[in-house]
Amino acid sequence: MLVQITEHMWEAQVDLNLIGRLVIFPCRMTVIRLKNGALLLHSPVRIDDALAAEIDTLGPVRTLIAPNCFHHLYLKDVMARYPEAKLYTAPGLAQKRPDLDVTAEIRPGKNLPWADEIEWFPLGGAAKMNEIILLHRATKTLIVTDLMFNMSKVRGPMTPWLLRAAGAWRKPAQSRVWRILTNDRGAAKASLQPVLARPFERVVMAHGDVIERDGKAHFARALQWMLA
Repeated sequence: MLVQITEHMWEAQVDLNLIGRLVIFPCRMTVIRLKNGALLLHSPVRIDDALAAEIDTLGPVRTLIAPNCFHHLYLKDVMARYPEAKLYTAPGLAQKRPDLDVTAEIRPGKNLPWADEIEWFPLGGAAKMNEIILLHRATKTLIVTDLMFNMSKVRGPMTPWLLRAAGAWRKPAQSRVWRILTNDRGAAKASLQPVLARPFERVVMAHGDVIERDGKAHFARALQWMLA
């Protein structure tokens, strides 16, 4: 089911079941309607006929974004449903998923068709993830994927335990897994500085509750380990 986040922005969530439903992670797809009326799907999730019908009422899907090298499970099916959509991916995903027809990788200086509405920031220092951060300028909304969580209500008996172990339970926080994934903390910090220099209030992430107010403060606090 689609839920509106703000003007021209919606979300849809599905559950990712792990270890026989002992761990259940909610995964969010963010839908943005661009000025030309076309839709951009950030981190596409599983889309059934009912959800597709809701999306169709908003406009035609023309852009798919795979924002890191981990969020790609549903891309093949979503691309089959929207054959006219172009796929833009984090660097490295095309090598990981050679079966996908990638239009372009999202890299610094790349001329992308939605650049006048959405700014992007490649996260440095974590090559296995290569997460891309987006900023929707008109609504001052920062969109991240796995860079931080804000999980307070979950299902699955082991989910709270896993999040506590990761240091990301019931607060905006970065999982401790990033300490393993990050091979150059200085590069990660440097890549975050331009993000913190931009005005944003809301933070939307792939896992957890949307932060509606004081988003920049929560973002900086959650990423203390990278920014130290």
